[in-house]
Amino acid sequence: MKIKSKTLEICPGAGYAVENITHLVNAFVEQTGVIEGQLIVFYKHTTGSIVVGEHEAGIIADLEDALESLAPSAGRYVQHLREVDYNGYAHVRSRFMPTSVVVPICEGRLVLGTHQEIQVVDNQPEELPRYVFLQVSGV
Repeated sequence: MKIKSKTLEICPGAGYAVENITHLVNAFVEQTGVIEGQLIVFYKHTTGSIVVGEHEAGIIADLEDALESLAPSAGRYVQHLREVDYNGYAHVRSRFMPTSVVVPICEGRLVLGTHQEIQVVDNQPEELPRYVFLQVSGV
């Protein structure tokens, strides 16, 4: 069995941002040479998530609206009382979505549906580099 790992650095942008990383993940899976196995995709931050879904402008806008309803960016958050940072909404929003996903690998390719893509959803108010850990295991 092989186990291969890699960390991607991405810059999704400030505020609500959705970045499709499927092409980067596919390239890594191909490099590993794994034919049958699984991929773990893990987001190394507390203000965002990893999701599998359709990367389409309307869906992205609808998700933003839903997250804004759950945790308004202009809301009052106890975290802000520390006066260290003011991203309480980003931390709350990330709790409603996963920080990791597992995707099967079959015949050397990710098993994703026609419109499924691997995406980072982040809400960090500042534009900062973000890190996604990838790990493939299999034969």
